[in-house]
Amino acid sequence: MSLIEHVENVDAFEGLSAQKVASLPRDYTADEVTGIIAALRFASEHPEHDFAAMLPGVNQSNAKIHGFLVKIMNSIEAAGLAPD
Repeated sequence: MSLIEHVENVDAFEGLSAQKVASLPRDYTADEVTGIIAALRFASEHPEHDFAAMLPGVNQSNAKIHGFLVKIMNSIEAAGLAPD
């Protein structure tokens, strides 16, 4: 979730690039990647969750944080990294 702090325009963010998705298994252990995907899947399925409370320094609405996380999940799924 901390990636949102480094994105200048959350509305224009389209998700992770194919290169970024491909780097996940190199940068994280298999268990960590599984955990990241599980957390993103949870976030995608629970828009009512209070994401803003988890990132008190981020000046984005809960809906924008949720949308941001959904875009990341979608890019991971599009790359075939997330099992069904």
